[in-house]
Amino acid sequence: MLLLALLLAAYAIIPNSYPAYPRSAKSALARSNYPSTSKLPWLHSNGKEILDSAGAQVLLRGMNVTGLLQAKDMRPGPVPTPTDFAEMAADGFDVIRIPISWSLLEPRPGSFSASYLGLLKRVVGEASKEGIYSVLDFHNIDWSIYYGGDGAPSWLTAGFLPRSFPAGSPWNRHLAPGVLASYGIFWADLGGWQRDAIQAWTVVARAFSHDSAVAAFDLWNEPHPFPIPPGVFEAKFLLPFEASLISTMARVAPRQMYMGEQTLDFGLPTYVGRLPYPNQIFSSHVFATLLEPPWQAPVPQYGAPLSLLESQARTAGGAPWVGEVGGPPGAVGNAWIAREMNQLDSYRLGWAYWDWNEGGSWAFVKHPSRLRLVARAYPRTTPGQLTSLSYDPSSGELAVGINGPTEGRPLVIEVPSFLTHLTLSSSLAGPPPSYRLDPSTHLLTIDVPAVTGSFTVRVHFS
Repeated sequence: MLLLALLLAAYAIIPNSYPAYPRSAKSALARSNYPSTSKLPWLHSNGKEILDSAGAQVLLRGMNVTGLLQAKDMRPGPVPTPTDFAEMAADGFDVIRIPISWSLLEPRPGSFSASYLGLLKRVVGEASKEGIYSVLDFHNIDWSIYYGGDGAPSWLTAGFLPRSFPAGSPWNRHLAPGVLASYGIFWADLGGWQRDAIQAWTVVARAFSHDSAVAAFDLWNEPHPFPIPPGVFEAKFLLPFEASLISTMARVAPRQMYMGEQTLDFGLPTYVGRLPYPNQIFSSHVFATLLEPPWQAPVPQYGAPLSLLESQARTAGGAPWVGEVGGPPGAVGNAWIAREMNQLDSYRLGWAYWDWNEGGSWAFVKHPSRLRLVARAYPRTTPGQLTSLSYDPSSGELAVGINGPTEGRPLVIEVPSFLTHLTLSSSLAGPPPSYRLDPSTHLLTIDVPAVTGSFTVRVHFS
């Protein structure tokens, strides 16, 4: 065992070599007129923030939708409809994260479902009509529906090993020999399974290559190291796989952002590296202590995980974003959510709530009391750099700190439909900037003059 540990440690410090980023993708990123089938502007990452085509900073905030997911570890909700997207837009949300199922995409080896891709395109298109972007997530928990989770198709498993471990749910799935063996085979790339995953992802990327409504591809949901030791896993298995994915997918979809996720390592030592590619996002999932080991006290802590995300995103060279947030039902859950939303504001982060309308008890639409905690006014696009953000649901006051140059670009605020009256002030010299609230798009546009320094805009809603 000691010898194996020493060998793994030695292997981990050998520098990785990564595939070159395609020249065609670099050229596409440089084009201001890259064609799109959607009216939404292309988004991109400068490694620190998400920006639109005019150079304004963008906060993507919205919902996960599980209606296209095939899963046994949870009950997915219905396929979202135009009515759902109209309601999301009215609540001020501008993004959906769509968990997609490899098992539905490729039900048989090498055979990709045209009907599933068509459904995915329909959902993305209907959301975009309401001004809502999509993030496509290659979802995977406990490797496959074959083991009671979701992700890989049943034909791609270590099927000869037990599907369950003698422990209570969900650890009976998490520790199942078949699950651990399947992950081991995949990450070590022993059976060509990584090639299969890259091929499946490339089919999706090609389908949306000219659709600016798809903001990003979330490469792998909640990657975890086991049975490979953490640290070694990220350095020598996860990063090379993501590099192969990005360098391959960028050949067919060069304008979307590529999202890597924080390792789900249960608080163990981990490693974050930087891939030599542009246009990246680095994401984490923040559920207070719900993703931590059962021996930790269940006291919600948000500052530590959000500081960790900020630090790791800086190391990885990706704009930070939170792909899943949420909390259990009830008054205690509401209190958690309120603190979490305020912290996300203080870190100036975009996020996707888990989730809109799943079959379980966490669905956002099942908790009307949570509406005014989660649906809040926030800057959709910010001229210059967003330096501070706070919103008080009880008083209705939004404060946005900005550092120029603003270059005369407007500040655009998402305004939930239940906020109808407002007054505006700013630290700028002279009279307050002019503004207009469009009730059809729920967007407040504030005409910010060309400013090079720092200033604050305050909006009081009632």
